[in-house]
Amino acid sequence: MIDNDLIQAALVAKLKADTALVAYLTGFGAGSEIREAQYQSREFLYPAVRVEVGTQTEEGDPPCYSTLPFTVYSYSEKDSSREANQLAGYVNDAILRKAVYGSGWISGIIITDGAIAARRANERVWQAVNLYRVNIYGGVL
Repeated sequence: MIDNDLIQAALVAKLKADTALVAYLTGFGAGSEIREAQYQSREFLYPAVRVEVGTQTEEGDPPCYSTLPFTVYSYSEKDSSREANQLAGYVNDAILRKAVYGSGWISGIIITDGAIAARRANERVWQAVNLYRVNIYGGVL
């Protein structure tokens, strides 16, 4: 299987390469706020996008690929949930039905497992959630 951190990095890079998504974030001074979900910092800029990978499982008989669910969180600290939901739409446009790749591996097309409209993550922050799944081919299975 391909290391999850390599796939996560490729997903982050795919989002960072989308000009519409980056332009939207840059309009709020947050053009660099596309990162892995585990990113830690003293300061966070909003709006922001975070990518979290799930449990990768081998598939096929014998195993010939793996399936990886992943989640993209879109954050906003506006008074309304609208910005978080708009950002989630840009995320969807950036990766849905597209593929990612790395050294020695490639993915199938990214499919959605659904989207959850923005909800309060805390008193000032909205969080919209996009759920995805992708097959990964290559590497040692």
